[in-house]
Amino acid sequence: MLHFQPELIDLLPAAVAFTIVGLTMLCCGRTAPKPQKHYDDKVEDLIASGSIKGFASVAKATTGNQFAYHKAKGAKRTGGRVDLSAFNNVVHIDDEARLVQVEGLATMETVVRALDWRGYRIPIVPELKHITVGGAIAGIGIESGSFRYGWFHQAMVECDLLTPGGEILRCSASNEHADVFHALPNSYGTLGYVLRATLRLVASRPYVAVTTTIHKSFKEAMTAMEQAEATSEFVEGLWWAPDKVSVTLTNYVDEVPKGKKLKRFDGLSIYYKAVGKPGTMYMTSPNYYFRWDADWFWNIPTDAGGWLVRLVTPRKLRTSSTYKWLRSLRLVKAWHRLETLWKPQGQPFVQDWAVPWSRADEFVREATKTRPHRKGVPYMLLPVGTSSNKATHYPCEREGRYLNLGTYTEIDVPFDEALAETRRIDDLCVRRHAGIKMLYSSSFLDLQTYTRVYGTLAPATKKKVDPAGTRPSVFEKTAHPSILGCEELVLGY
Repeated sequence: MLHFQPELIDLLPAAVAFTIVGLTMLCCGRTAPKPQKHYDDKVEDLIASGSIKGFASVAKATTGNQFAYHKAKGAKRTGGRVDLSAFNNVVHIDDEARLVQVEGLATMETVVRALDWRGYRIPIVPELKHITVGGAIAGIGIESGSFRYGWFHQAMVECDLLTPGGEILRCSASNEHADVFHALPNSYGTLGYVLRATLRLVASRPYVAVTTTIHKSFKEAMTAMEQAEATSEFVEGLWWAPDKVSVTLTNYVDEVPKGKKLKRFDGLSIYYKAVGKPGTMYMTSPNYYFRWDADWFWNIPTDAGGWLVRLVTPRKLRTSSTYKWLRSLRLVKAWHRLETLWKPQGQPFVQDWAVPWSRADEFVREATKTRPHRKGVPYMLLPVGTSSNKATHYPCEREGRYLNLGTYTEIDVPFDEALAETRRIDDLCVRRHAGIKMLYSSSFLDLQTYTRVYGTLAPATKKKVDPAGTRPSVFEKTAHPSILGCEELVLGY
């Protein structure tokens, strides 16, 4: 009789599915891409379809990046859907003005491919390839350039927004729809969907040098990040333990030094392990931008099953969107239920909290003291420059710099303990340290606290975009079902 170690078969269904999909791609090859219509023609087709009035959700070719811990048992999507999957291209690059027009369903991978060879990037490139431009605007996007350029939406100059009322509004900070423009960040589709956005551009170069140092405390790491801001293009850190915090500083270079090999992390090498020790490595700029995607930060385990997935998966499929799709398959869901016979079911612990920089040391110390993470898994640390943030419903005006603490994993504790841990840090962030949290993942803030932190949408703005009142509020869309009074829950991702 064979005795399997649980770790060995933890990702077996995923590995099998990856292999099948990979072989299918190799055997069938790629289909020729469909010719792209011009943006104006796509808008005409959309209007002619008659689907822009009364829609409740959007159909698209990419997976979503909202990460609800749970949903109410029996909950079903209602209302019509509008298909925006054609709005997925870069429309125009203005070299003189350093602006790019890009459609709302274009992915970060598409944007980088269009800009990198011309020596540009958008100021903030979220690290997951299939995050869309519209999603990063209506949600909140950050990465290691945020210490200088802030949140993703701070690069937006103008956008065309399809509203729930069926109108297409051209919004900017200086026109008659400025209220909608400033309310759009942190709206999560409640105001509508971005069809096209104009974003600022900054200069890029072909390669980067990635240098990591290790510090004995978070306070020491904070000092290193502060000192690096004048000379570094990208700054981020990882909290591993109270006495181990790594800081990674990255700068563009035109050439890789002789004898140095370019690193990439969509094979067997793992990025977070590479930056868990001191040293310098070199990467192409696009591979750096998406360094976290192949392992979905640290969600692909380092056990035997995880290594099998890395070994058999084609590079093209080593993306977070592939993993999210796999998690939705019945085979994988059934396997996870079966796993509970020999181990506790992993509970979600996926959040981003941001506090004023002066509160960061105390906040990180308190937030990490219970250390529920799986062994060898860090927390993310990102300094964020917020002085130019004008988002009405994502206010960060207390200081010019915030510290974002991120966790992207599951934890091996009982259900109630997992929810309690998220609630504990939510309270630490918004009540004790005057911070704010992203709402792409479940929020445990009650309505009173939510309203104090994020405010409420102005009635005139609500009437402008949703005159029939068909869309939920952001609170209703992002609150954990238990906050809304639901008692029977099922896993939401």
